[in-house]
Amino acid sequence: MQRRVCRLLLGGALSLHLLIVLDSLASVSAQERRHISPTSAQPEMAMHEEDESYRIGPGDLLEIRIFNRPEMGREVRVDAAGHIRMPFIGEITAACLTENQLAQEIAERYKKYLREPQVDVFIKEYNSQPVSIMGAVSKPGRFQLQRRVRLLELLSFAGGPSEKAGQMIHIIHSGEPHLCAEAEVKTVAEEAAQPLLTTLRLRDLLSGNPAANLYLEPGDIVSLPEADQVFVTGSVAKPGPYPMTDKITLTQAIAMAGGFAQDANRKRVRLIRQEPGKEVKIETVYNIEEIEKRRAEDILLQASDVIDVPSSTGQSTRRGILAALAQSAGLLPLYMIIR
Repeated sequence: MQRRVCRLLLGGALSLHLLIVLDSLASVSAQERRHISPTSAQPEMAMHEEDESYRIGPGDLLEIRIFNRPEMGREVRVDAAGHIRMPFIGEITAACLTENQLAQEIAERYKKYLREPQVDVFIKEYNSQPVSIMGAVSKPGRFQLQRRVRLLELLSFAGGPSEKAGQMIHIIHSGEPHLCAEAEVKTVAEEAAQPLLTTLRLRDLLSGNPAANLYLEPGDIVSLPEADQVFVTGSVAKPGPYPMTDKITLTQAIAMAGGFAQDANRKRVRLIRQEPGKEVKIETVYNIEEIEKRRAEDILLQASDVIDVPSSTGQSTRRGILAALAQSAGLLPLYMIIR
């Protein structure tokens, strides 16, 4: 009975602490938003990283109304390239715009055919920006965003950490270039440099450290494990996170992941290590064949290490870790984060 009461008190204290931290950060967000004028924002200003307005994306269903011209109104779904089509004016890029910005763009184009057109745009279905949170939280699930959300706020929507939560919180990124980012040609090496995993200390997030309270991007999966983890990805049988219940070496972690796949390059296994709360990552390449022959040391892993096993073609296949978690995240209940 005493243990149950203690757990209830702990859960209540965590929830209260989250509310206090969120309240303290709210003034900071308000100050950030005051620097953005909705009426005067230019397209390049609209993508300011601190702007929390929802950006239309592929899959969203839009309702477009034109005052005194109901026959020209439409319900349209944004296609995979971010476009919609409207009568007379044809194709319009809707992705990365807010409802108001798209309404202004449509009205501007209709000035050729209508006198002072008044256009309203409403998002009827939000489908383009899901994020997931799983692990030691009270309410794990998938959350469909209707605006930009920071990590601490998502944690509060998930009911906060449970009493079994460990010390670390991981954000697994899709690695896909955001549709709203500037179009640019990336080499294979540049793609490999894209961050796959961000590791933070839970206590830094709960203490209100702004550096830990990151904005989440579409497709992110947040994991709050009960124990420390290492991540094995690439050309292995079962890529994914593995608990560090004891000391684990590099070869043991690969064995836990089912061993090498047939096309694995055993001579260039990459170990990516990041100190929690810091952006700098240290990458080291190991030759497993040399380790197996005892010509090299089988090193001990640290919490949050990422082991990336490339294929024999030299290409990194780090997406395996995302696919492994995405399969589990797809089974979680879906919630809507309202404006």
